[in-house]
Amino acid sequence: MQSVQADLVKYERAVSRYFQIPASERKTRDREKILQLLGVENPQEFLTMHIPLWELKIDELLDPTTTDMLPISISHSYVNWVRGAIRLMPVTARVKIFSSKLKATGLLKAILSLLAKMTGDGQKEFVVTDVQLVEKVHKDTLFTVSDGERREHRVYLSRFGCLGEYIHSGLPGLVGLPALPVVYHVTPQGEEVLLKPKEEGLNIYLDEAVRPSRVLRDWGWWVEGAARQDALGDCIGTALRYGHYVATPDKKIVMIDNIELFHLDETDVRIFEPIYDFLPKKTHPDDARKRDSLRTAMRREYEEAYRDQIRVIAHQWGEVERYLLEMRRHARAYSGEPFEGVLSRIKARVFAKR
Repeated sequence: MQSVQADLVKYERAVSRYFQIPASERKTRDREKILQLLGVENPQEFLTMHIPLWELKIDELLDPTTTDMLPISISHSYVNWVRGAIRLMPVTARVKIFSSKLKATGLLKAILSLLAKMTGDGQKEFVVTDVQLVEKVHKDTLFTVSDGERREHRVYLSRFGCLGEYIHSGLPGLVGLPALPVVYHVTPQGEEVLLKPKEEGLNIYLDEAVRPSRVLRDWGWWVEGAARQDALGDCIGTALRYGHYVATPDKKIVMIDNIELFHLDETDVRIFEPIYDFLPKKTHPDDARKRDSLRTAMRREYEEAYRDQIRVIAHQWGEVERYLLEMRRHARAYSGEPFEGVLSRIKARVFAKR
């Protein structure tokens, strides 16, 4: 461990010296030295990849004042090339690059804050042990940390839809629903990021492990949990739900990547297929009688749980309203609408559905 830290300190000093060179005066050989220090094989070959402005992209990657491990827009035509090139780096290189960013960006304290929420105890230190780039719109960097108790935690760093997910994160707990902890952070440089644990469990809509036998065994608590999350989602106008339900090992349903809120007009588009429609089709694709029977049973359980959760939300409206008022600045920035109008429409939905 001491040797790893010594290597990191050596790298951080070298990067600090490198970025003291004006951007227009940095040379290819300067970048080669940094890549050699990172343990990249054949730095010359790495630097001559056929990617537009590649050496400048490398500078963006190495910059310790930004959290970005993917220095290109996810909508850019070369994004897969850049992601692939960075994946070719040794794991230890990505770990050093990411670790060097923690202090200047404030990520160090933000990660400690998330670990405290995840573990329930006050963590004072951790080390990054792995950094991966993932092909997800909502979360492009997945990193692993080992805390002071030598427990490993996998964490996503996201730059997309951060504010919406942050606003949503405080609501489920107010109405008795489970949720994953998140930490919203704005770096001193003005970069907005969200930290959240990698979800554990089964993605009900997307995982191949959701087989008919599993559905028939577990659909009761899946449907109830989804119905309760949908009740909250309908009240606050979440738009993305297909692929967002995760069944956790402790038999709870959590919603992930809640980046689209306040879609409160009837004409707003939602990406959504009710769980009581989706699961019967997956379980009995060729047997209409069994499919319809299962759908009827699931819908009955769903509607009962949904109505009950709406009653809970209405009963807890004071707490929900207080939380949203505390978030009014963020809510207005997120929606671009007057906060009072958004709050009024949410309240109308809650009490209209009772």
